Amino acid sequence: MGIEPVHVAVLAGGQSRRMGRDKALIEWDGQPLIARVLAAAHPLQAPLFIVGDPDQYAHLGLPVHPDLHAGLGPIGGLHTALATAASPVLLLACDLPFLTPEFLRMLVGRRGMHQAIVPYTADGAQPLCALYEPSCQTVVESAIAASKRSMRGLLQQLAVDELGAEVWRPYDESGLLFANLNTPEEVARVQGQH
Repeated sequence: MGIEPVHVAVLAGGQSRRMGRDKALIEWDGQPLIARVLAAAHPLQAPLFIVGDPDQYAHLGLPVHPDLHAGLGPIGGLHTALATAASPVLLLACDLPFLTPEFLRMLVGRRGMHQAIVPYTADGAQPLCALYEPSCQTVVESAIAASKRSMRGLLQQLAVDELGAEVWRPYDESGLLFANLNTPEEVARVQGQH
């Protein structure tokens, strides 16, 4: 199991309804949010691809795969990522501007006997900054078939390596590692803290 290469999939297929515009392309310190996520993942030297609209993200110079089943939200993105990579997938939301290569290396380095490696915060699981093994795909497909779209619900059906704060906090210099940005107010608030 340890020899399969990990692929990095950045989810950029969301509707961004609360943001009012495509959050992946919102500027942060002079670059789009998605570019910051890609920059954090690049040092892993793993194959990188984007799950989203090819017309929207082709300019980033990476493979872009549309959702196999549109409109399912993140679970649809995970399904597409696992089907595309056919290997373990480090799934990252496009709106996590404080990810670091060191944190992502640690996450990938914990691969072992679990189907997923997921950080947990006071807010609960962080399923859009997690590693999923190919064995998750049948569970994902069953959940989709049953119209169960909750990522946290999905995790309850997987063997998960739950990373508590004692594991990830040393990699969180900013105190904002899992700050994801869904509204203009959140962007303004986090930029004020940064």
